[in-house]
Amino acid sequence: MSRRDQVVFFSKRDAIGPHMLGKAERLLDQPIDFSALDLNGLLEFHHIHQYFEQDLFLTHWTEVQIARYKSIIKDAFATLRSYFLGLTADQLIAAAGMLSFDNRENFWQLYRYFELHKKHDRAVFTTILMAHPQHIRDILPLSQLVDYYNAELRAFLMSYGESAELLLGHYEQKQDESSDYHFPKSLSDRDKEAIIETYLGSSEPNLNFIELAKNARAIKLSPKVRLKAKKTAAAITSEILTDENSLRVGVAASLSKDQTEPVIFEQDDNGDTIAVYGAAYLDKLQTPQQLFKVFCDLFLYTDEEGLISLVNKQAEMDTLEKIFMQGKNQYQKGILFERKSMLSLAQLGVFSHYLTHTGRSLEAVIEKFVHAFFDDKMGMSGLVFRMPAPELEPAEKIRLIAPEMDYLLRQFKNFVTDGAIDHELLHLDSGPVHFSELPSSIAKKYIYSSHETILLLQHWFFDENSILADRKDDIKNRQSVFHWLSSGKVMISDFEDYQLPYLHRIISDGFLYTDEAGAIQMVDPMMVFIAGKLRINGVISYWHISEIFRGALDRLVNEGLLQFSDRLLTTDEVSYLNYHLNMREFSDGKDLRNKYLHGSHDRDPERQKLDYLYFLRTLIVLLIKLRDDLLLKLNYPPK
Repeated sequence: MSRRDQVVFFSKRDAIGPHMLGKAERLLDQPIDFSALDLNGLLEFHHIHQYFEQDLFLTHWTEVQIARYKSIIKDAFATLRSYFLGLTADQLIAAAGMLSFDNRENFWQLYRYFELHKKHDRAVFTTILMAHPQHIRDILPLSQLVDYYNAELRAFLMSYGESAELLLGHYEQKQDESSDYHFPKSLSDRDKEAIIETYLGSSEPNLNFIELAKNARAIKLSPKVRLKAKKTAAAITSEILTDENSLRVGVAASLSKDQTEPVIFEQDDNGDTIAVYGAAYLDKLQTPQQLFKVFCDLFLYTDEEGLISLVNKQAEMDTLEKIFMQGKNQYQKGILFERKSMLSLAQLGVFSHYLTHTGRSLEAVIEKFVHAFFDDKMGMSGLVFRMPAPELEPAEKIRLIAPEMDYLLRQFKNFVTDGAIDHELLHLDSGPVHFSELPSSIAKKYIYSSHETILLLQHWFFDENSILADRKDDIKNRQSVFHWLSSGKVMISDFEDYQLPYLHRIISDGFLYTDEAGAIQMVDPMMVFIAGKLRINGVISYWHISEIFRGALDRLVNEGLLQFSDRLLTTDEVSYLNYHLNMREFSDGKDLRNKYLHGSHDRDPERQKLDYLYFLRTLIVLLIKLRDDLLLKLNYPPK
């Protein structure tokens, strides 16, 4: 059997498991002479052993089959033991050199398991590592070996050209599963910084890892090294991003004096979208509340569920964007996020221009709206809030708005908690306002789920890249399984043979069944639909959906599949606000609030104008969320 056809164990949850077990079945059903196999051939049986250790078997295997296969694997493991323990130092070095890629990890696992580090001189380990430095990635997950070879590994890492990438990948890179690397205890923080500084000055450092260094948090880097990372990243970016190899993303907004329609979307000669807003339509809006609603009803800063639409969403990112390297503490941003951000800023600029042209200002509209809605309509008596004068410089405006916004949120929290605003009480507590701690005025505000069942439903029914999404009669037009089941009759015969083990798994798990006509049906369509809705935004705004769906949500909460949140903001909204206003959550945040209050902001006037638009937009979406929350309480008073 060629190495390409080898059984490989990846993880217990990997979807390729049934396919690999099918290969194992064909191998185990053949006559096997272990004495005729080389090391790679023997290690294939260790991969199968790992599946069996996790109690992973094909569903059609009988108990007799499983017992027979386990017996074969037991014999294979005994042969591996004899092989490893019988190796001389020279044979061990030679064996490490003949390993295929898929068997390196298993080799070092068995090296540790059979305690070869105690049998052979340390020089043997060093010889292998120097001859095959790529093996370091298979050694670092093994803490026992890392501790034993502490000095040898430190010396290796201090001179290895990819050590910085190993460190940054482990400590700073965001990954689906946490890195399982261990580093020698003798490798100090100063060593790590020296490794990274050397890497930044190397001939071809990887831009992705430079970005991780620039925004590092877990690895303690001096300002000098951070600045070097920033400059190196800028130099490489300017060199590689040319008109020929970069993607142009553009949006625009404009105002038409005589247009009565709220908005018309056009395209310019470059194919960029232009949103043209009607001044004649805006002229009809006179009250502060009517003007403020432009942001949610016309500009769509929030969606139909009252969720901030400007946040980055996983569902709006393609596969390529998701797999790009990103730091653990960086805010993930896709192309659509950037387009939404640019359009929303253009909308804000157009609206500000319109108001100025009509003798008003955006600052005045916002201040009047706050008092008209929160104080007069919602009964927040004594509310204090003031916007800066429109003629002030942008930096001064931000410095004035920041404390006003903080105090407005503290007043809202006080009102929700105690039913009234008590300024004397608020003056005794000057602590920071954390967006994640702001309460909602209404119970059961949001629905979340991290339950494995919901995650499985999202993958099997809504992921267009899942193995079940392939259709033999329409390969090019990939659609989700939910789409096919909702669009017409789907039979088991519509699936390919390689898909059947996965389909039978879903049926046996109780999510699908076949009716009397042989058609595949969903056992609980409502639960599947809810799982799909959660996949879009990661959350459901409970009171913004119909009563029939709220009943289904209550049922699934009682079953432990979903959970409620009584907070004002969703987790994605909290992250969005933190990214723009502070460094609490993200190392690459704009930090608009703190840097202007502390005087560490950019002195460029154009940069300050843009920062003010960012800050103003952040204030506006917060006000929309506050407004929506209180209106929900008004429409759905507690029973």
